[in-house]
Amino acid sequence: MKFAAIDIGSNAVRLQIARLNDGTGIEPYKRVEFIRIPIRLGDDAFKEKKIGKEKRQIFYKAMEAFKLLMEAYGVEHYMACATSAMREAKNGEKIADKVEKNTGLKIDIIDGKRESQLILKSIQHFFKPDKNYLTIDVGGGSTEMTVIKNCKAYDSISFDVGTVRFLDNGINKKTWKELEEYVKNHVSDVQHTNAIATSGTINKIASIINPTSKELAITTQQLDEFYKNIKRMSLNERIEFYKLNPDRADVIEPSADIYLKILKWADIQQMYAPSAGLKDGILHELLEKIGVRTAS
Repeated sequence: MKFAAIDIGSNAVRLQIARLNDGTGIEPYKRVEFIRIPIRLGDDAFKEKKIGKEKRQIFYKAMEAFKLLMEAYGVEHYMACATSAMREAKNGEKIADKVEKNTGLKIDIIDGKRESQLILKSIQHFFKPDKNYLTIDVGGGSTEMTVIKNCKAYDSISFDVGTVRFLDNGINKKTWKELEEYVKNHVSDVQHTNAIATSGTINKIASIINPTSKELAITTQQLDEFYKNIKRMSLNERIEFYKLNPDRADVIEPSADIYLKILKWADIQQMYAPSAGLKDGILHELLEKIGVRTAS
C-alpha cells in the first residue's frame, strides 16, 4: 500500500510518497518519492496578506502535478496540510477550494497547535520516560515549540517567527519578546537536556556540521560557529561552498539565528535534528487512521 503527505509551507510545497512495509523491519514505511517545489507563498502572504496571481498559478500547477504523481504511484491514502502562509493569506481558503474543485485534492489549512501535534508524531519515538525535552520547528512563517515531560506533551505554542518572515522584515519586536519570555519561563522544564529540532533547513545545517553523524546531533557551540561563518558569506558563496539551492541558501542564516536564540534562552547545550517534520507526522497519522501501529 502507498500513501502520501503534502506539506504546503511558507517556503516550499512538498510531496512525500511512502510504501507500507511488510512488518518485518523497524520502520513502518519506506519513502519512495519526494518532490519539493520552492514557491515561497510566504513572500506574498506576509507582506500583502494575500497570495498573488503569479504564485497562485505556480501553486495550482504544483498541486496538479502532485495529483498526477500520486495517481501514477497508486497512492491509496493522502493528507494535505497548509501552514502559516495559507492560514495568514486572506485568499487562502479560496485557493484551497479551487484546488479541490480542479484536482479533487482536499487541503486542510491547519493552525499552529495542530501543526505541533502532527510534527510530534514524527519524533515521538525519540522521547524517553522521566526525561524532559523541548521540540523546536522553525519554518518559513512560524516557529512551533512543545515541552515534553515523561513522553507527554506538556505545553505547545506557536509564534509568528520564521525564516521567510525574517527575510521580509516581518517579525516585530513584540513577537521576539514574547518568544524570549516563553522560553525563559520554561527553562526549569528543559534545561540540562536535549532539544529536538525539525524542519528541512536545520536538518541541512546538522548534516553540514556533522556529515558523518547518524544521529545528526549538534552542540549549541557548533551551531554558533556555523552561524558566524555563514553570516560572513554572500548568497553565491553559500550556494557554491555548501552546494545549496538558492531558496535554502538565503534562509539558512535566519534559521540558524532563530534556533540559536532559543537554545541560548533555554540554556540547552545540544540539539538533535533527526530528519523529521510535518510531512513525516502526516504519514504517521495516516497510518494511525488505517489501523497501522507505529513506534511510540
